[in-house]
Amino acid sequence: MLKTWWADFKRIPYVDTTWFAVWTFIYIGFLLIDISVPNFWGSSLLKYVGIFLCAIYAMQKYERDHKLVLALLFTFLADTILVWTRYELAGVFVFCFAQLLHLMRLSRLGNKYLLYFVPIVSGLVIYAGVTHENILYMTATLYGLLLFSNLAISVRNYREHKTDFRARCAMYGFIAFVGCDVCVGLRHLMLDGVLPGQFLPLIAFMVWVFYYPSQVLLANSSSEPIRQKPLRVAKKSTIS
Repeated sequence: MLKTWWADFKRIPYVDTTWFAVWTFIYIGFLLIDISVPNFWGSSLLKYVGIFLCAIYAMQKYERDHKLVLALLFTFLADTILVWTRYELAGVFVFCFAQLLHLMRLSRLGNKYLLYFVPIVSGLVIYAGVTHENILYMTATLYGLLLFSNLAISVRNYREHKTDFRARCAMYGFIAFVGCDVCVGLRHLMLDGVLPGQFLPLIAFMVWVFYYPSQVLLANSSSEPIRQKPLRVAKKSTIS
């Protein structure tokens, strides 16, 4: 499996070796910090910069794939809200938009589906207000449905195009994304006292073991043509 992956990276010219080195440095860097110096601010900074660079990478390589770029930017915005503020509901809500954009690009849905999403969420808010249900859990459920829809579609696309490197990136990206969110769910259950908390540090560590690779893989999962650099034509020499 690892040999196949490495062969794919060597074959695909749009996976820049410099970017690959940056991703590897960031990933190994914050993992080592989390293991050796837990709760050190440098780890959060590396993670934060790493997620932002995924959006920058997609913007540079796939400038025509607006939905992918927007999905990664919404992901970065959601992380910003969840890391630097206490508005957890807003962060999950923004994550829903990111997943919807992934769903639209993977399944080739039209932009009109984005308009359907707003009344659905508004309905959830009204329902939660009337019934006094926990709107955070309801929004998280909607997010989970979108995420698993993306996983199912990416698996289907991979089975139809097994030699497509970017289809493989999408599938494994969403598998890692699901692994991350399973850990997030377990962490919340432990913090709420539903599950015993002796493994809480390990679960919190595993969140980013899955999350950062998922974003790197999704940044490489565009179905749009990559931007081609203009060719430099040598000027013909003139002999006087």
